[in-house]
Amino acid sequence: MEPTGPNRMLRRVSVIATTMLAVLGVHTAALAQQGGAPGAPPTAAAEAASPATPAPPPAPAAEAAPAPPPSYGPPPGYGPPPGYGPPPGYGPPPGYGYRYHYGYHPNYYPPAAPPYASPMRSTYRPFMLGFGLGISSLSLSATDVTAHEAGLSYALHLGFGITPRWMVLLAIDGAWAQFSGSGFNGKTSFAQTTYTAGAQFFMMPWLYSRLGVGMGCIDWSDDYRDGSDCRGIAGAAGIGAEFLQTHSTSLAAELAATLAEYPESATANDRNDVWYSIGVNLMLNLF
Repeated sequence: MEPTGPNRMLRRVSVIATTMLAVLGVHTAALAQQGGAPGAPPTAAAEAASPATPAPPPAPAAEAAPAPPPSYGPPPGYGPPPGYGPPPGYGPPPGYGYRYHYGYHPNYYPPAAPPYASPMRSTYRPFMLGFGLGISSLSLSATDVTAHEAGLSYALHLGFGITPRWMVLLAIDGAWAQFSGSGFNGKTSFAQTTYTAGAQFFMMPWLYSRLGVGMGCIDWSDDYRDGSDCRGIAGAAGIGAEFLQTHSTSLAAELAATLAEYPESATANDRNDVWYSIGVNLMLNLF
């Protein structure tokens, strides 16, 4: 007998319900197996499945302090002289910072140049021409007469430098004065000129001395005659101070002396005369 419609529907519902109950039972058994006993440690698979905890980032390293600049000694050729030591612990003077930029140690300062280490450049003169004019005294010393008179002095110098201190000097030094009295034919003018060759030495950049030997000439003039005698043996010396110096000129005050002996001179009754002069000249030197 063929089932009716309601019976077929009931059969279908029963099959579906039976299938659902079977699936539910299988699923419940699987869950119970996975849970296991309560308080049991997780399996290795569960541990592997759990994500790893990320490690904390490393702490940043402390920032290192900048290293101080290195210390340097003085450059070659600029070290202090033997026996010199800078005072320790002194700071730089106002306005002068530490000299790292120039290679110096912070407490090192080059020694100051001595006040006089070498002659000035202007004392080395390959060629020099000097003119002088001043005042002097001209004196005569003979057997029967001695006389002194004030007068004028003059000078002409020609020099050739050898070193900054030494110079070969050709010099003309003269003095003029008027004499009168016993032993002279009225008022008589005398002029003595010496021609010498010698050396000039700079003791300091502004102070010099000179010495030379050569010949002397005496010239005279009175109301009756004029004459001259150039047979004298002469010497000249001087010391000067240059109070103004440039690269090509100088002004100096010079104390100069000359001495000449004239054998059998005709100036005073054919006798041996000795003439000498001492004067101060203002010298203008060109070089």
